[in-house]
Amino acid sequence: MSSGVMIRGFSLIGLFIGILSPAVIFAQEAEPRAYLYAAYYYCDVASQTDMDRLVEEYEKPVFDQKVEDGDLMAWGYLSHSTGGKWRRAQFHSSETLAGALGAQVSVFNEIYSAENAGAMQKRAEACEAHDDYIWVQTDGSPIDAERGKVSVSVYEVCDRTRETRADEIFGEIFAPRLNKLAESGAIVSWNRLNHYIGGPYRRLVTVTGNNQAENYLAYANMGNDLTDSERELQGEYFDICGVHDDYLWDIVH
Repeated sequence: MSSGVMIRGFSLIGLFIGILSPAVIFAQEAEPRAYLYAAYYYCDVASQTDMDRLVEEYEKPVFDQKVEDGDLMAWGYLSHSTGGKWRRAQFHSSETLAGALGAQVSVFNEIYSAENAGAMQKRAEACEAHDDYIWVQTDGSPIDAERGKVSVSVYEVCDRTRETRADEIFGEIFAPRLNKLAESGAIVSWNRLNHYIGGPYRRLVTVTGNNQAENYLAYANMGNDLTDSERELQGEYFDICGVHDDYLWDIVH
């Protein structure tokens, strides 16, 4: 990621903050557990392993140290298994919005200083474009919970005027079932995140496990025991957040 790319992405922040939606206000009132800065990359399939190598060599040691020092809460790097056009994803989390935004600039400038300009160029060539999101974590497994080796991520497009109602329904019928799946070991962890800054996706559900098929089926089948009244609520939920994209990710770091 070149410093030019980071600066351009950072310069848009004022625009988005200037048009905060009711969902953002809700997220603030819900006392977020963390702010996640996530970059979703479009990569050349032939050279995307160059990105993996650069993350391993240049970025992982720095991000690991930032987490150990307490400058970041967590970070991660994901590889596309099944889904849409995103081939790689990377995120880091902070307790504050300022921390998440600041780290995206300062950490990458530290990693790809002038002496690493060649590596920075190779990174840009491997994954030439990306989509940035900032997510607010409001529900799910504890921040320091163990994560699995794989993840199913459901990116939802919702009616912004009614998405807080969808949050209520999710908390009533889906969150308890996901907690039970985690307690039983059927999944390893789960999180639900709200859109703060970014593109069209308004909600994100991630479920991690140690096997792609088993993890996905545990998630997909969790509503099989819904009562009639709960199915009515499920129908209301899908009326609000009825469009989504599914991704299966391998959790590399």
